[in-house]
Amino acid sequence: MTRTRLLLTLLPLALLAGCKNDAASADPGKDVASMQEVAEAAAQDATDAGAMPAGDAPLQPGQSVQGTLEADVGKGTQGFRSLSTKVADDIAQQVDEKLDSAKGERALDDANRKLEKLGTDARVDADDVRDIVGGMAGKTFQDSAVQKIDIIHVLRANLSGKAADGSQLELALDFDDKTLAFSEANLTYRPKAGAVFDFYQANGVQVTIDRFERNEDGSYALAGSFTAKDVPASPMAKKLDSKALASASGSFSFESLPVKEMPKFGR
Repeated sequence: MTRTRLLLTLLPLALLAGCKNDAASADPGKDVASMQEVAEAAAQDATDAGAMPAGDAPLQPGQSVQGTLEADVGKGTQGFRSLSTKVADDIAQQVDEKLDSAKGERALDDANRKLEKLGTDARVDADDVRDIVGGMAGKTFQDSAVQKIDIIHVLRANLSGKAADGSQLELALDFDDKTLAFSEANLTYRPKAGAVFDFYQANGVQVTIDRFERNEDGSYALAGSFTAKDVPASPMAKKLDSKALASASGSFSFESLPVKEMPKFGR
């Protein structure tokens, strides 16, 4: 994330939720298509800029591999790599330098053109970018983590990895927060990581847990395998090759998944 182009090219996506509240349309289907188009364009911009490298790309400064998922989703076995990324301490300075350049101005203009395609009056300027970046310096972001959900006494391991072809696999595993007993899982596969609506998803995935234990530092180690059959496409999908995946199966291995607590109500 030291590459500030990621922030500039994906800025429209960060604003989508708020913008859509102000841009009611008489044709909801058109809204969905527009959001999909803008999201895919922004993701492609980031990929072209080198801000969203393929799953087998060399690690950048501040990046490390958390773990991997090996899976066959109809293309033979692929590796899906999960990364941990520490944002540069001087990210604000880097952004200022970019914003002061002609390239930075063009990136902002492009972001606003994408917002305009959504039919909203919202616009983004250099100060908006600075506000977004300001609180990110020095922070670490993980593709995968364990979420502690106290209200339902669940530890949810959210595993996410990206393959060399740009596809993304996500596996969510629920465990009892006291006994660490496995309860259920769901799987999501996106042929294009940047696609908002084009994905396959299955609940009730069959899972074998080989290892799920708490490390001394409070993180969790997790390993196992999974299988799912007849994985349906999202009802909102428009560009997928089929209405369902015949099967999806594979394994996963993570040595140190950080724990994130779900914010408590009223806080």
